[in-house]
Amino acid sequence: MPKQDKTAVFAAGFIFFAGISATGLLIPRHHGWMLLFAYFSAFFAYFWLCKSEIKLTHLLAIGVTARLILFLGLPSLSDDLYRFIWDGALLGEGFSPYARLPAEYLSLGIPGVDQRLYDQLNSQPYYSVYPPLNQLLFWISTTIGATWLTQANLLRCFFLMADLGSVYFLRQLLSHQKNHSVIGWFFLNPLLILEATGNIHFEGLVVFFILLGLYTLEKNRTISSGIGFGLAAATKLLPLIFLPAILMKKWLKEGATVTIVAGLVVSISLIPFVNSALLSGMQSSLGLYFQKFEFNASVYFLLREAGFWFRGYNIIGTLGPTLSVLTLLGVLGLALNGQRRKWPLSKTMLFSLSLYLLLATTVHPWYILPLIALGLLSGFYYPIVWSLMIFVTYFGYQEAGFELSTLWIVLEYGVVLSTFAIELIRSHEKST
Repeated sequence: MPKQDKTAVFAAGFIFFAGISATGLLIPRHHGWMLLFAYFSAFFAYFWLCKSEIKLTHLLAIGVTARLILFLGLPSLSDDLYRFIWDGALLGEGFSPYARLPAEYLSLGIPGVDQRLYDQLNSQPYYSVYPPLNQLLFWISTTIGATWLTQANLLRCFFLMADLGSVYFLRQLLSHQKNHSVIGWFFLNPLLILEATGNIHFEGLVVFFILLGLYTLEKNRTISSGIGFGLAAATKLLPLIFLPAILMKKWLKEGATVTIVAGLVVSISLIPFVNSALLSGMQSSLGLYFQKFEFNASVYFLLREAGFWFRGYNIIGTLGPTLSVLTLLGVLGLALNGQRRKWPLSKTMLFSLSLYLLLATTVHPWYILPLIALGLLSGFYYPIVWSLMIFVTYFGYQEAGFELSTLWIVLEYGVVLSTFAIELIRSHEKST
């Protein structure tokens, strides 16, 4: 590499580390403009690094270093960690995190579940909704770690290993491509680094299990594939929407085996927690999710405004479940269409998850992390664009609460959908 190019790469690396550090550790969440400048700087450097001709080992070293920097402090953009610690502490003392509300446990004087931790919770009125595999990691981190930072970093170790594992499976699935810049587009993605390792959101682990499932399915190891997809669903229930595509892609025997094994894995993971408290608590929290929560939505916000116009009130109570049904029908339709058109399984999964997110009432930034890997496998880069644009949602955080201008949401989805449309047209032209 020429000396001038090396200088540019070093400069990009410095900007990348500075942007990640400032975004993930230094700038408070309610300082929107500063946060956006730091993140966009990191994204600019990310683009530069991925376009540069640097070795894969150097890309990996940069990605690992950026993640290790975030080990220096607690998450600054999310407070979900404190519920993780809360649930883990309850498990360590033999209590189910699903059985009672946090306030009820607080009154029992359980060790590790105190007022200081309770005050940090952003979900005090809700039962826990985190699946069993997450709870196992919560328990491990709180059992070994003595401080919040130690507990956070133990969880971060799992995500760092998961990201490296995802790189391995991506390389195997894209072995026909000699250009390793695709790995850089994944491993150096600032949103992946900040939301998974930095803010400790489990979508990073979901990506690893999905890629494990896809890789082993490609190798006709259906039981291993079922375990991979099952573990993904045991981490976040959302990957269950991929099962119709898998069933129809491989048809009867192979697809059925993967689907049954995945279902068994999820069911087995629930066994230690199965009781009436689990069912009622999760039912209550999931009901709230679909009928109360709303964040960074697209189609839903448009229909909600129509509801205000015609009905005079927020129709989320009926609109949320209705959109869920439409999503299910759309996912089934995509699975059938993908089979008819001979799409790669990753492409059907990409479009299925995209449809879900477009019709969802709540789309947090970390929800789109699986799209990045699925997009790279399918030759679509609109998830990369979305990983840039979705960060504008952090503009809504204020010291007094959250309020995001509709203009930011219009900008975000306008850019993302335009990019998707352009890529879809180009993809169609190539296939004809």
